[in-house]
Amino acid sequence: MAIMKLEDLEAWQEARKLCKGVYTITSGYPKTEIYNLIKHLRESSRGIASNIAEGLGRFFFKEKLRFYGIAKGCLGEVKSDLYLSHDATYISKDILKRFIAQCDLVEAKINGLISSINKQK
Repeated sequence: MAIMKLEDLEAWQEARKLCKGVYTITSGYPKTEIYNLIKHLRESSRGIASNIAEGLGRFFFKEKLRFYGIAKGCLGEVKSDLYLSHDATYISKDILKRFIAQCDLVEAKINGLISSINKQK
């Protein structure tokens, strides 16, 4: 099935779920983290979905791969910040596991996009 619009793209759908979850959990973080961990987690999680959308909108394979790669970089930042959030006792081990599982799902979907583009090249 060909992807005709952004809303059909599973990688974007899952990244959007991750972003929504990040906004939810960070609303309970201490106010001292508003310009540090909260801001960075939210920006990075938005960056995942935004770069997937940007890649989809690009015409050339090389451009698509570039934006999907940036999305993976943002995903790495989110994962790292989630572990830091757990280390700082802002989130429980169960919440961390749930979010890491969602990150792994998003990563698998992005890898699928990359593989698809590489096959088309």
